[in-house]
Amino acid sequence: MTRSWIFDFDGTLINSEALIRKTFIKITKKFAPHRLDFARNVLIGPPLKETSAQILGSEQVNLLDNFVNNFIGSHDQEILIHTQAYENTNKTLNNFFQMGHKMAIATNKRKMPTLKIINHLGWEKFFLIIECSDSEIKIRDKSKMIQSIINKDNDFKKAFFVGDTLGDASASSYHNLKFIKAKYGYGEKQDWESVDIFQIIENFKDLAEI
Repeated sequence: MTRSWIFDFDGTLINSEALIRKTFIKITKKFAPHRLDFARNVLIGPPLKETSAQILGSEQVNLLDNFVNNFIGSHDQEILIHTQAYENTNKTLNNFFQMGHKMAIATNKRKMPTLKIINHLGWEKFFLIIECSDSEIKIRDKSKMIQSIINKDNDFKKAFFVGDTLGDASASSYHNLKFIKAKYGYGEKQDWESVDIFQIIENFKDLAEI
C-alpha cells in the first residue's frame, strides 16, 4: 500500500543542531554577549527570525535584522560540512520512493540551505513538494506550508506528518494529520503530556513498520 508522508527537516531528516547552535552562539557573542545563556539553550527548530528574537530579548529587538543577516552569512558557509542525515534516513527514503510513496517536506528552514542540503545528499528525486518558510514572498508558519502541499496534491490530505517539536505536532493537528514524533530530534525536552501523538519513532527506519 502506497502512502503519503510530510516531513519536517531539521531534527527529523537531518541533524543540523550543532552548526545552528554554534552559529547562534557566535553571533550572540558579537551582538549581545550577555544573552549567551539563551543562545546555548534555545530550542532549535522554529523559524530563524523567531529564534533570533528570543535570544536577543525585547530590549534589543532593534538588532534583529543585523543578527539574522550575520547568522545567515556565517551558517551558510559551513552548512555542508556540519550537516548530516540521521541514521537510516537515506535508505528509508529510497525504499519509500521505490514503493511509490508520495513524500513532501515542510520546514522552517530557509529555501537556499534546504535545497543545498537536499542536492548534496542526492535526495532531489524523493520529494514531490518542498515548502520552506521563505518559499513565498511572505514568511509562513508550518501550518500554511502544509496547506500549500495539500493544495498542490490532495493525496497529502491523508498524509502522516513526521516531526520533532510541539510546533510540528500543532500544525499536524490543525490539518487532522496523523502525527509521528521523532524522539531523536530537538524537541524531546518539551512538554508532550497533552499532545496527540499517533506514534513515536526512535530511529527513522521505524517508519517502515507503520
